[in-house]
Amino acid sequence: MPSVTGRAELSIDDVVRRVQEYAPGADSQLVAEAYLYAALHHRGQVRKNGEDYLVHPLNVAMILAEIRMDVETIAVGLLHDTIEDTQATATEISERFGPTVAEMVEGVTKLSKLAYRGKLEEQAENFRKLVLAFGKDIRVIIVKCADRLHNMRTLQFQRPDKQVRIARETLDIYAPLTHRLGLELMKRELEDLSFRYLHPAEYLELEAALELDATARERYVEETKSLIEDTLRSRGLPCTVTGRVKHLYSVWRKLQRTGKGISDLHDLLAFRVMVAERDSCYVGLGFIHSAFFPVATRMKDYIAMPKANGYQSLHTTVVGPDGREIEIQFRTEAMDRVADTGIAAHWRYKNGRLSVSNSQLEELARLRGFIQMARDIEDPADFLDAARSDLSAAIHVFTPAKDVVLLPEGSSALDFAYHVHTEVGNHATGVKVNGRLVPFRTIVKTGDTVEVLTRTDAHPTRDWLEWAHSHRALEKIRKRLRESLSDKAVALGRDILDGALRKNGSSLKKVLADRELPARLKAAGYADVDELAGKLLAGSVGPTEAGRILLPQPETPAPPPTAFQALLQRVRRPTENAIVVSGQTDILVDYARCCRPMKGEVIIGYITRGRGLSVHKAECAQLRGLDAERFIPVSWDAQARTLHQGLLHLIVEDRPGMLAAITGVCSTAKINLWKADVRQDDDDRAVCDLGVSVHDIGELDGLVRKLRSVRGVVAVERAAAP
Repeated sequence: MPSVTGRAELSIDDVVRRVQEYAPGADSQLVAEAYLYAALHHRGQVRKNGEDYLVHPLNVAMILAEIRMDVETIAVGLLHDTIEDTQATATEISERFGPTVAEMVEGVTKLSKLAYRGKLEEQAENFRKLVLAFGKDIRVIIVKCADRLHNMRTLQFQRPDKQVRIARETLDIYAPLTHRLGLELMKRELEDLSFRYLHPAEYLELEAALELDATARERYVEETKSLIEDTLRSRGLPCTVTGRVKHLYSVWRKLQRTGKGISDLHDLLAFRVMVAERDSCYVGLGFIHSAFFPVATRMKDYIAMPKANGYQSLHTTVVGPDGREIEIQFRTEAMDRVADTGIAAHWRYKNGRLSVSNSQLEELARLRGFIQMARDIEDPADFLDAARSDLSAAIHVFTPAKDVVLLPEGSSALDFAYHVHTEVGNHATGVKVNGRLVPFRTIVKTGDTVEVLTRTDAHPTRDWLEWAHSHRALEKIRKRLRESLSDKAVALGRDILDGALRKNGSSLKKVLADRELPARLKAAGYADVDELAGKLLAGSVGPTEAGRILLPQPETPAPPPTAFQALLQRVRRPTENAIVVSGQTDILVDYARCCRPMKGEVIIGYITRGRGLSVHKAECAQLRGLDAERFIPVSWDAQARTLHQGLLHLIVEDRPGMLAAITGVCSTAKINLWKADVRQDDDDRAVCDLGVSVHDIGELDGLVRKLRSVRGVVAVERAAAP
């Protein structure tokens, strides 16, 4: 791919030849006809540098051919400016080249009319929304990126202020777009060209510094390539090795991140090892690690866990010749094709034409993580909406003041309320669509005017989760329901407090009237009664202790601790809780004996009456029929190392040494036993109830597998409380 300027000498034959290289037999006639049509309509037009305007669409077409795009997309590259800059019409293009090409040309035209004003985040959001509104075919975005790349290659002919504005827009919007589509070659060039205009002094300085020792570096690259190749081939692994210096912008970013100078930056070189098969990548990695000293923290497996844009490769950093750190990447040819051309690597031939349906394109876009791009911009909730819309067209709905609200297709009136404002949604009591009162679940469409009716004491209900469709609205509803449940939990905690106080001849009402109460709460470490009520319900404090905090106590000096108590205090350590409730990990909970939940299993909390929070497995049968309002979301604390008590039920052959074999497996696995009961079942079988202490469900499953492999063990099942 050219990297400095466009090619004025380029011809349509060059483009067609390039297409035939990667798609022999493809329908090149469409490309040739598009060129003739563009040449006719752009006749007499020139660019700012004085060259024939046709040079631009030709270069855009070549960029698309270099990333192996289909012939329809290349035709759009040739035609992309005809509607905007000539007398050509969408109807005429549709008649000549088909409706798909015409729709894409219109899409590129609409994207070209975007206005980028205001804050950077607003520019990016505007771009994203209009992409969703007009970009039904992902190829429209790819053509626009190719158009931008050629404009960046010839940016020197623009005014300095325009150079900076276009370069900033490119770096903040188009480079991330190409990255999300997996078009890494295009992304690198866009970044380097933007860097050149945004930071010209730093660009020239870095370019000169890298050029200074270019000869020595090239010699080092060649020697290291040969060394890597010899290392792998001598061990029987055929491969091809290439080496390069990382592109300027990435080097500059690393310098900015680390604060180092160019002379201190050693891992500027990246080597790529091409092998035949996926498994060979891991074999080659082992050989390299045995021959070179690896940097332990710099190994990344993007084969097992591909990047969001589909990129796959195995990366490692090792200490190469002369003590330099070098990065080595292992990949197959197929992985390399995806790394360079992204989504286009998946094109398939059909009837001599590289063409795919819109539904296939949308699926490929999801595989490439296109919408993930949006999460890098400020408002993640909006982008989750975009993910739900699956790249479909957005709808434009109006407020009574005629402000436009963009919603994912299929949104309801309730979605609209939450997109206007969170509090508008939370306090909604009804909606009017085009002046008519309708249910919340009513689906709105482009052009509708929606008015939300609110009341301060209104709040969401669980039914709303069925009526909302956008992720943004659903998240806001869930959050408010959780807050509402928290309010109910405090009310239940107050009820328990009141019961504890009544046993002492008082009541919560009397205590709240005591002017000294705030001081007693503060001395005990509580901001107010509600905080104490919440802790009581969670089990962090007992009813008796809570009563002592609330009631005035006689001033009697505490007895000095005994020698044993003092020693105990010195060695006592806080218990570690494995449960997170509303972001808090210091809440005492009770693990339900009916299902014995363990870390790694899906769980839910249930607020009991007087016994705090009980944690169950989500599918526990004991939860059926319980008060739905008392359920509360809980999760496992990833950092905690709490032990869980599990119970296993084994059926074994009744023979000597059986129990010793079972306990031996547990001992080898370093798992403690708290119970081991064996009883005879019939003449040749016995039943063993084994109580084990494990850290998580994975550890338990591993033990079960080992026990099942013991000779004489017939069956092993997990059991609940006896």
